[in-house]
Amino acid sequence: MRKLMLSVALVVMVAGSAVAQTCSVQTYFDSPGKSTIKSMIVQAIDGARTSLDIALHSFTDDQLGDTVARAARRGVSVRVILSAGQDKVLGGEYDKLVAANVEVVVVGAQALFNHRFAVIDERIVITGSYDWSDYSNKSRYDDVLFISCPTGSSTAQQFTAEFERLWQKLSVEAGTIVNEPSSSSGVQAVIIYAVDPAGECIQLLDISSALIDISGWRLSDLEGSYAFPSDTVLKPNEPYKICIATYNPTHDPHGLYLNDDHDEVFLITPDGKIIDERVWGD
Repeated sequence: MRKLMLSVALVVMVAGSAVAQTCSVQTYFDSPGKSTIKSMIVQAIDGARTSLDIALHSFTDDQLGDTVARAARRGVSVRVILSAGQDKVLGGEYDKLVAANVEVVVVGAQALFNHRFAVIDERIVITGSYDWSDYSNKSRYDDVLFISCPTGSSTAQQFTAEFERLWQKLSVEAGTIVNEPSSSSGVQAVIIYAVDPAGECIQLLDISSALIDISGWRLSDLEGSYAFPSDTVLKPNEPYKICIATYNPTHDPHGLYLNDDHDEVFLITPDGKIIDERVWGD
């Protein structure tokens, strides 16, 4: 009888351990024009406390880039692995990440890097077909899994271990770039922080730790533009707000004018380099 009781106790302990290690899974689907997945990713990253490891084939979504940079600025340890060319792609988030002191590895061109996953605090895994790109939010059908696990559970540990293996391997391979700014990254410390189309206002943000002079830089919606006057200086981490009374005081329809439903705005340096962009609507 005593042996039977001990056997039952062991079964209960093992079963209890198995339950304790069970991960919960939430599944989300997107279709063209729908952005549920992005909203859930933003929410999850904003909840990160200690670490954030990201491995991506593509990273061109401004809102997600801002969210990752924001996590780094509040003290989360952030590491990002990107596929070849993502440090040079138009509208990419590479320079923004580097300016926020995020550690970034860009894979050499030896093989296709096709991962799409993130691990938050070594216990939440985000993975699926969803690309962290503007294109995904407009023209694709995608899926993503949010796998939430107890600390030390096998699923989160496996993704963390694979990221660590990739990080160590790719950091030393020939052709890999490790946290090196591109030639324009000094100015990429300025981002379009927020856009209010209805109120016709745009906010810029200097995410560096130094003053940045944006004299001669332009805001453009591809129809009209506004050039910042001499001695326009941004202070670190203080949003700079500019509204239609300044960038188009006469409300010229051929000038810079934000459409409430769908439009885009670009931040451009005097030499024509697009530093950041915001796109909304269909």
